[in-house]
Amino acid sequence: MSLFLRSAIELAAFALTALAGAAAGRRLGAGRRWTAAAAPAFLTLLLSAALDRWAEEAPGLAACFPPRRAIHFAAWQIFWIGVLGIRLLETAARRVYAARGRAFPLPDLLAALARRALYVAVAFLVLQRILGRDISTLLTSTALLTAVVGFALQGVLGNLLAGMSLHLVRAVVPGDWVAVGEHEGEVVEANWRETRLRTIRGHFLIVPNSRMAEAVLHNLSRPTPVRRHAVEVGASYSDAPGEVIAALLEAARSVPAVLEDPPPSAYVTAYQDFGINYELHFWSRQYHNRTPIEGDVQRMIWYQFKRRGIEIPFPMSDRLLNDFMEVVYHQRRQPPADTEIERRSADLWRSEFATRVLSDEEGRPLLGRDELRALAPLLRHVRFTAGETLFRQGAAGQSCYVVVSGRLAGRIEGENAAEPARFEAGPGAIVGEMSLLGGTPRTATVTVLEESELLEIPEPAFARLLGLRPEIPERLAQLAAQRAAANAALFERLRLKQPPAVEQSLRRESLLRRFLHLLGRG
Repeated sequence: MSLFLRSAIELAAFALTALAGAAAGRRLGAGRRWTAAAAPAFLTLLLSAALDRWAEEAPGLAACFPPRRAIHFAAWQIFWIGVLGIRLLETAARRVYAARGRAFPLPDLLAALARRALYVAVAFLVLQRILGRDISTLLTSTALLTAVVGFALQGVLGNLLAGMSLHLVRAVVPGDWVAVGEHEGEVVEANWRETRLRTIRGHFLIVPNSRMAEAVLHNLSRPTPVRRHAVEVGASYSDAPGEVIAALLEAARSVPAVLEDPPPSAYVTAYQDFGINYELHFWSRQYHNRTPIEGDVQRMIWYQFKRRGIEIPFPMSDRLLNDFMEVVYHQRRQPPADTEIERRSADLWRSEFATRVLSDEEGRPLLGRDELRALAPLLRHVRFTAGETLFRQGAAGQSCYVVVSGRLAGRIEGENAAEPARFEAGPGAIVGEMSLLGGTPRTATVTVLEESELLEIPEPAFARLLGLRPEIPERLAQLAAQRAAANAALFERLRLKQPPAVEQSLRRESLLRRFLHLLGRG
């Protein structure tokens, strides 16, 4: 074997193994790349053993192994063995942390820089110890070159060092929502030069790491994404602060994104010329998405205020304020207008309350329209928006509702039931009548599917209804007992057990005693 042939074989082996290692390293995961990095070491060792064996069998080939080339070959092998050792140590460390369920302490960027620095250190050791080269001149030249390059690229190096600092302390990681100065967005990538953010509007921002390191960084995701929101709202002086605060808290609880723990809270903050200012505090896990969440809460506040008769004030002059308060004071003490009375009685007459509840066994109405009109002053129209909860299963209830417009969804949860019983209610339907008839807790959770207007029938209106005709209490007691028996089959399927006191209160005799009590006779 000629020296030229031996050199060609070694060169081809080195090139092929290096290329194979690089290609495999790109395809394999981080935990297996050490095998690709060690491929040159393994294959060159095998090649060396094969050539040595060949030389032993053919002593004449010894001239093909000059000492100088043997040293170079050994240096190449030792370098790749060092690379293999570095890869093995890194992989072992990563697997130890993974087995303990902990993240590797070095970010990928810093780990890559440390890995390459160790490669250079191994190369210098091989040059000095194996090849006997004086590396002081090389180190001096490298230091001088580093100083020149560092001066020319000080901005880039500043970003690099800032990126290393951010990665080392893990100030931000992909997936975090951060605010940097006037910019806010989700971290989609963090590399050695820059951090890339995606804003809530879908824009991509590239922020240099040096700016990230210098700015006050507000991480909205860590150590926990739970953040507090604050909404300011005003109410008139004629509305009691306790009632206003109760409405604000109920509005916050009705928004799904608002957390129950920590609970919402509300406070009086100032007395202004035209009203009292309140501040509502609530918590969510999506503070970056605060605009729609706070918008939903403020939307629910309007509906809560409207149903409770709470006025939202607005600035006005003293004279206009006096005139306005006089009109409001006068209107609050006047009975509803005739048009509203007619509207309430018409909605009640067209509903299932008149056609199913107030009817005999043959389906004939127990009361005429004029008689129902006597109940109208005690009824009221209330508005609900999509997503609100009308009432919850198990809650106390002393009223029922007629759907005037919109749609409601009901859900009855059982014990260990795979699927709850569901139903929908549209215009004319009645919900919550069993709580009104029997005074029992709600048997279902009813939510609003779309903007809806309901006619509320409270307990005082029901008491007046009982006194319109002598046969009405008997008929309603019979109807409620029949419905309770029909519901028992559904509750049994859902494995929902009613308390004995509730079952007793739905018996015909108990219902009659309740009705007499409402009429003031028991």
